[in-house]
Amino acid sequence: MDLSSPAITYALLIIPTFFALTVILQGISKVVKEEADGPVAVGVGVFLLILIAAAYFLFIR
Repeated sequence: MDLSSPAITYALLIIPTFFALTVILQGISKVVKEEADGPVAVGVGVFLLILIAAAYFLFIR
C-alpha cells in the first residue's frame, strides 16, 4: 500500500489535524469562559496533534 499518495495523506493527516485544532479551539473557548473542562479539551487536542505527527514520521515519511 502506497502511503505517500495524496488521498491517503489527506485522509490520515489533514482531516484529523482539523479535528484536533477544533478541539483545541473549543478548549480555549471553554478556558476563557472559565469552565472546568476547558483544559481537558486543550490537552486532548494537543495529544491528538502529537499522534498525528507521530503517524506522519513513523508511517508516511
